[in-house]
Amino acid sequence: MVRFKRYNPHWLLALLSIFFQHTVTGQDTLPDFSAVIRTGNKVLISWSNPYGSRIRQLSIQRSADSVRAFKTIMTIPDPTVLQNGFLDAKVRDTNQYYRLYILLDSGKYVFSKSEKAKKFIPPPPPPKPAVQSVVKKPDERANSRFPPRPVDDPPVENNVVKDKAVRPAVKLPVVVPEKIYTLRKGDLVIGTVAESAFRRFRDSINFKTKDTLQVLPNDTLLVKAFVPKEVYRPSKYVFMDKAGLLHIALPEAGRRNYRVKFYEEDKSLLFEIKDIRDQVLLLDKANFQHAGWFLFELFEDGLLKEKNRFFIARDF
Repeated sequence: MVRFKRYNPHWLLALLSIFFQHTVTGQDTLPDFSAVIRTGNKVLISWSNPYGSRIRQLSIQRSADSVRAFKTIMTIPDPTVLQNGFLDAKVRDTNQYYRLYILLDSGKYVFSKSEKAKKFIPPPPPPKPAVQSVVKKPDERANSRFPPRPVDDPPVENNVVKDKAVRPAVKLPVVVPEKIYTLRKGDLVIGTVAESAFRRFRDSINFKTKDTLQVLPNDTLLVKAFVPKEVYRPSKYVFMDKAGLLHIALPEAGRRNYRVKFYEEDKSLLFEIKDIRDQVLLLDKANFQHAGWFLFELFEDGLLKEKNRFFIARDF
């Protein structure tokens, strides 16, 4: 029986989180998990989540022995997925031990038992349909003392002899299991998909409008995230003019509470203007100390109204 302990915040500084879904075989239920050696000396760690959204953190740890020197190797962004896993592709040798750290929303946590990576054993092929042999019964009329009974002539209709109907042999259906693919995003296993479900990705694969799938060996699909091109559209509230002045135009100023935060291009905060009451406020570009792109956030009554950027040209 697994005993939960009271959560200690100092232990969290050394732990991360993860989650998995297997390809064809079932997953072990947390706190149990499975560690399987796959092609290329990579180790696949997988499990099922019976806690649902109560999990706050789940970490995978690795060690050369089963007791000490465990180190966290991966944190899963969303530990609440019902079935999840992680592919350890950076392990030097497969003679390693793994364990999981599970943190719940109540503050309790648990360490799973350490498991050594095992070799992957593929599932057995589906059984072939049984073929029943037909045993021919001996002709009883050959051993009878009485002459054989004459066979009735086939019926005649319009001087045409009608043959008796011959039923075709019944063939047993051959059940072929559907092919299942593993979905990967980098080294992270994010799920599985059946071959018949590829229709959902038709527009994505043909037109690259969304995440695109790329077929890899060993029945694996790699998800390549679609990154749209950024289109810059100047703000109508915060913008530069030809004279090098920054305009802050707020028609509702006086009736609503406005504030603006300005950032460098690396998102570090420059300064903030609070409680703006003028409908038009002008700032000299000297306040920004250098040319280039700057970011800003405009808040109206405490809520984010616009998040955009502007460019200050260099003086020659």
